[in-house]
Amino acid sequence: MISVIKIDENMTIYGGGGCNSVVLRSQDGQRAIVVDTKYFGGAKELKRLVNAPNVTVINTHFHLDHARGNKYYPDALVISGETNWKQWDFDTAHSKRPDVVLKPGERRRFEMDDEVIDVIDFGIAHSPNDLVVFFNKRKVLAAGDLVWTDTHPVLLDKNTNFGQWKIYLRRILDEFDTDKVVPGHGKICGKDAVINMLEYFDSISGSLNDPEKLNGVKNKYKKYKTFPIFGNFGRTVKLLKRSAKMSKIKLNLFY
Repeated sequence: MISVIKIDENMTIYGGGGCNSVVLRSQDGQRAIVVDTKYFGGAKELKRLVNAPNVTVINTHFHLDHARGNKYYPDALVISGETNWKQWDFDTAHSKRPDVVLKPGERRRFEMDDEVIDVIDFGIAHSPNDLVVFFNKRKVLAAGDLVWTDTHPVLLDKNTNFGQWKIYLRRILDEFDTDKVVPGHGKICGKDAVINMLEYFDSISGSLNDPEKLNGVKNKYKKYKTFPIFGNFGRTVKLLKRSAKMSKIKLNLFY
């Protein structure tokens, strides 16, 4: 079941069905920008709701819950970040691949009526390539899975870079004059959620070598939502420990 949050007459956020999707329609109804296309039944329902002949799809990243619905827009211009497509064949084998592939640091700008839309490719963090979409006039930032609200983030071994992730969260705080942050999942929030994400990573990282302190941090986040296998406190601890170990190895090799 998809939830509907209207920002104004032309912008709607559709929650559920796999992820949060942002849709901006032109005033004449002929064009639409769709940020993340959901999956399975949610993707089909979203396609019915978009109902515009000229569509641009932007994927914040190419995981199935955000990009599998691309296949319902065969004539759309699809924009996403560079990634290893074979790695995600299971996720998006039947989905439409990007027509425009951005590399880390690359930026594209679009206009629709009086709105200016910036697509900024950050690079590896939650996924092999994460990008954000900023609607300048409306001050709405679609952050994909870089931001999670009251939820343990989904973490996948090969594609998680905590150091870069924290850099990107700080960039969101510093670079965007945003009133609303649309995370990949969960409720719409403000920059406070970005600050909470940084605190989440930092508080766990700072407690890894102190079991008593770590237990206190675990208790702090006991009400956070979890995802099977890939999104829970233990998972975050495990991968942060691995990240710290790898960083130490690299540092020792360097010196």
